[in-house]
Amino acid sequence: MVTYDPRTMTWDNWCARMAELFAANQLGTIAEDQWRLWADGMSGIGYFSQNMVPDSRVFETWQDWAFAVNNAMVVRK
Repeated sequence: MVTYDPRTMTWDNWCARMAELFAANQLGTIAEDQWRLWADGMSGIGYFSQNMVPDSRVFETWQDWAFAVNNAMVVRK
């Protein structure tokens, strides 16, 4: 599993890479101002164990949330 550090990426770039990584789940991409909606979709794709994708509501920025998602991916391996 490849992980990308969101702290060094734009939303468009990170979102596109995640959409590609999980292409079978048809996440697609979304505008940065709607990142929480996209995060909710990612939590329901079935790749992760229940509650493994962090709740986006507890993060101020998409980068902080995405960094936590990376940690969930590493744990999943």
